[in-house]
Amino acid sequence: MQLAIIVTVISFFLESIVSNFVSINSDLFLPLFTIVSLVIIYPYLKKERANYYKIAAVLGLFYDIVYTDTLILNLFLFVMTAYFITKMNYILSNNYFNVALMTVLAIAFYRSISFFVLVIIGYLPFSWFSLFRGITTSLLLNVIYVVVLYGITDFFSHKYHITKID
Repeated sequence: MQLAIIVTVISFFLESIVSNFVSINSDLFLPLFTIVSLVIIYPYLKKERANYYKIAAVLGLFYDIVYTDTLILNLFLFVMTAYFITKMNYILSNNYFNVALMTVLAIAFYRSISFFVLVIIGYLPFSWFSLFRGITTSLLLNVIYVVVLYGITDFFSHKYHITKID
C-alpha cells in the first residue's frame, strides 16, 4: 500500500513539473502521469480493490482542484478509468509490453470519455480529429514514463518483497 501511495504522489507532482516544461500545444508530450500511476499500482492493490478505487477517487478530486478547476468531473472519470484498468488486468498479465498497452488503452479511454462529456455539455464541438489528436498527444511521453516506472516499481517490489499480483 505504501508503494502505491508513493507512486501516485510522485506521479501527481511530476505531472505538474513536466507540464511546466512542455507546451500545451505539444503534439507528443502531454503528460497524464496520474492515469499512468493507476495502471502501475493496480497489481499492488488487487486484493484491496476498495482502496484502489478510493485512491483513484482522491486522485481525481485533487486533479480537479489542482489542474482543471472543475469539481467532481475527473473524480468520476478517474474512478471509471480505474474500473476499466481492473477489467484490462483480467485479460492481460503484467509485463513491460502489456503495461504499456494498458496505458495506451487507459489514456484512450480517459480522453474519449472526457471528450464526450465535454461535447455533451456543450463545452467543445464534436470533431473526430480533435478526439484523435487528444489521444495521440498523450501517448509517447506516457508510454516512456510507464515503462520506466514499471521497471522501478518492479525492482523495489522484488528487493523489499512487496506483494504484487502478476
